[in-house]
Amino acid sequence: MKLSRKIGVSALSVVLTSAVVVVWFLRREKVIERRKLSDTADQCRRLAEQGDANSEFDLARMYFDGKGVTKDYAEALQWYRKAAEQGQIEAQFYLGEMYLRGQGTPEDYAEALRWTQKAVKQNDPKAEAALGYMYYNGKGVPQDYTEAANWYRRAADQGYPLAQQGLAYMYYNGQGVPQDYTSAVRLYRKAAEQGDVVAQEGLGYMYATGQAVPIDRSQAIAWYRKAANQGDAKAKHALKSLEGSGLMGTINFELLTALIGFPVGLWLFLGSLLGGRNLRSGRRAAIAVLGLVFLANAGLSLYVFHENTSYFLHKHLVDTARWLLNATAVLIIITVVLPSKKKQNETPPAARRR
Repeated sequence: MKLSRKIGVSALSVVLTSAVVVVWFLRREKVIERRKLSDTADQCRRLAEQGDANSEFDLARMYFDGKGVTKDYAEALQWYRKAAEQGQIEAQFYLGEMYLRGQGTPEDYAEALRWTQKAVKQNDPKAEAALGYMYYNGKGVPQDYTEAANWYRRAADQGYPLAQQGLAYMYYNGQGVPQDYTSAVRLYRKAAEQGDVVAQEGLGYMYATGQAVPIDRSQAIAWYRKAANQGDAKAKHALKSLEGSGLMGTINFELLTALIGFPVGLWLFLGSLLGGRNLRSGRRAAIAVLGLVFLANAGLSLYVFHENTSYFLHKHLVDTARWLLNATAVLIIITVVLPSKKKQNETPPAARRR
């Protein structure tokens, strides 16, 4: 007993010591990394203060991201401007972005346009996509979908994923270009393969709904999962519906609804026709309609169960039809069935007089 206790204490000591060593090592690595970044920032600052455009840009990025220095958008804006004034392309683009988004400065679409156009003149694809975004949203320029599509296309032809995704969206909706699902899929795929999260979610949707591609549940899941792994909320929701408990719960519920709905509907409908001689014609018709409602609901459930992927494409129509059917059933029960039962339980006036 004593030996086993000693072994247990020794094992616990080893585990705790190992944990302490691991924590110390990880903290030491972080400290070393911070020191490296700080040294890099100091070196960048020395070169930037000497007027080196690339060092000015690197220092601006450090202030923008808070790496090696305290995050400071105003300071980043200052160093971006210094580099941009020397013709540094990326600095011109990022300076335009900061004016566009109001980072470190109030929003100024005119300045955003000016610096973006300077980078565009040097064929920077990020700036071309930014100009497309400005035309699409009417920021600094009149809203013009055709012009937006042209600039997105120029950037997309250079392989810039954000532009490919933006142009795909425009093809999908027919904005500034003829609606073309095939082109949308092609561009979504190009951007998705480069890791663009919006394109991955969009491509997953195209496969889930069968637009310009055959419905392919496995492909839809694969692309939704890639987007979900990057934190996309829409992709997470769709993925849950397609592969997780959400899909299985939907399938089981729909199958159960169909299995119950069909026999109940047939019983009500056929019973009202064949066995309802003692019922008044109005009540018999109401029960027949109620049976048809059950049958229609069961049919919708079978559709969802069988076409659980393409169902997403017609979800609103199916849900609306189901709501109307259920409302009809409730209305019949409240206005016809329940009042009829009450009347049957009442004692006839003639019987009361006796």
